[in-house]
Amino acid sequence: VYTFGEMLSRIRSIAYRLKQENVAFGDRVALIGENHPSWALAYLGTIYHGAVCVPLDPHGEIETITNFLENSEAKVAFLSPDQTGRFSQIEEKLGRHIPAVVWNLENSTNGFQKFEDWSTTDFPDSYAAEIPKADGKDIALLMYTSGTTGTPKGVMLTHQNLLVAARTSGLLRKTGPTDRVYGV
Repeated sequence: VYTFGEMLSRIRSIAYRLKQENVAFGDRVALIGENHPSWALAYLGTIYHGAVCVPLDPHGEIETITNFLENSEAKVAFLSPDQTGRFSQIEEKLGRHIPAVVWNLENSTNGFQKFEDWSTTDFPDSYAAEIPKADGKDIALLMYTSGTTGTPKGVMLTHQNLLVAARTSGLLRKTGPTDRVYGV
């Protein structure tokens, strides 16, 4: 359980670490894992940095995930620990190494990095004072369709798309000041 302040600090740590790892504004960052607080932190840290989050189905076929990673040109991947074996197979098929950060990783093996190190990276006060650079027209997410009617396609969603979806969701659900809504 995190306070809002702790979450913001971890989100900024992840964003700053992406910057340190030369992930540029608009670069793709894959996210493969089950529902977990670290999934949300990685998602929000990626978007805070201005990179494009590419969430992928952790139960997807290895060939499919390989194609999505190749198509998206992901620079980094955040993984749940149960994905490390599959990810090694994916990298082999892909023919290139993608730096991978794993939450709840017991031992750093096969070059996997610990999420806990990323989410507690020190950042300067000046970085915390900066306003994130993305605006409404910038791409926030690259979501892949299931391909039920043919080849799966990447669908780009902007920051504005996400804001409108969040506002609309609140209007449709008739939320009030005492309601709590959680969702990413």
